[in-house]
Formats: sequence, C-alpha cells, structure tokens
Amino acid sequence: ELHNLLNIEQLEPFLEKAWEQSGFSTLTPIQHKAIPLIIDGKDVIAESPTGSGKTLAYLLPIIERIEVEQKHTQVMILASSQELVMQLNQELQAWTKDSGITSATLIGGANIKRQIEKLKKHPHIVLGTPGRIQELLKVKKLKVHKLTKLVFDEGDQLITPEHIATIKGIINSTPKERQLLLFSATLPRTVVDEAKVIMNNPEVIRVKPEEVATPTVNHIYFVSETRKK
Repeated sequence: ELHNLLNIEQLEPFLEKAWEQSGFSTLTPIQHKAIPLIIDGKDVIAESPTGSGKTLAYLLPIIERIEVEQKHTQVMILASSQELVMQLNQELQAWTKDSGITSATLIGGANIKRQIEKLKKHPHIVLGTPGRIQELLKVKKLKVHKLTKLVFDEGDQLITPEHIATIKGIINSTPKERQLLLFSATLPRTVVDEAKVIMNNPEVIRVKPEEVATPTVNHIYFVSETRKK
C-alpha cells in the first residue's frame, strides 16, 4: 500500500523497518489523500483532525525523496511553537533511523551559536520557529538556495497577522520552484485564502472528523501557579 502511494517499486529498507516497528497496519485518510499529491510535486493545503496521521502524511513522501548524498538543506518545516518543533523532530528521527538523513532544530530561546554550528554540517532537513529561522536566514547562516520543500505544520497558527510578514519573508528567500505544503487541524477560510495567494495553484484537501477512527489521544491538563509553569 505504501509502495503504491509513494510510486516506488521498493521501499527504502530503513522506511520498511520503521513502518514495521511503528505498529501501523494501514494508512489513514489524510495520508491516502496527501501522499500522491506531494509525490506529484503539487502545493497542498490540508485539513485533518488532530491524531489523524497528518505529520506522517507529509513526512513519508519527504523522507522518500531526500537525496542523502547531496549535502545541503532540502526541506524546511516550520511550526509556531518550540514544543511542536521538538516533537516533529522526534518523529522524524524515529522514521529516518539508519537512513543517513540529518536534521537540525532551530528554535528561539535556544543557543544560536550552537545552531549555527549545526548548520555548518548542512542538515538535509531543518525544523524551526519562524522568528529564529528568519534570523538565521538574515545572517546568511541558513542556506536555502537548493530547498525543494517548505512545510507549514499547524499552518493556521503561522498564517496569522503576527506571523505573516515573517512567513512571507521566509518564502521569498526560498527558490521559486520549491513545493509548499500546509497542514492543519483547523483551516479557517481566511487562512485558506491567504495561503492560496502565497502558494502555486494548491490542491485543497479536507478530512472530516467522522472519516477518522477515534485517535488514541489522551487530553490532560495540569493546574499550576504562574511562577511554577
């Protein structure tokens, strides 16, 4: 099933292994809809509920297309919070184990000098928050002239009045022919309209909550005094 969607005869051994270890048996609706479009090189705007397999819907086709021997940054993934960036990188690492694919996280609040050192190794994939990514682009430490894909994760948190100027600046620093992918659990009309302006004739796909098997997500919260947060 995965072979067919990814348009390949043979899955990379590391992906095959990761798939087996993941315990997944079938692909989710968002993966079915998004993967072929991404492989085709189309810009995509996708809405799918939390816990429906959104991250893998873009990670699998991206990982499959990374040219490991090319030592330059090929993919950039943007997320609005430091926590989400770290979570995405954890998932990425689980799926790229033994693949030779390298990544770097670029988040505000972390040591920028250390991040610049990481970038000297030319990671294949960078994941970061908009402010820090823009900062590193400005000082020319993050080189994106050979970028092939730019992903907005939880795009409704990025296409906002406070972030939009930064986002447009980041897009303008990437090659014209790169692919733009926007994924979100909720896509207000305003976000879709704004995204269509900055994207190249994107395909809009939506998965409704009723199409998704109830995800195994536990919602919990902690009560804390502000100073203990």
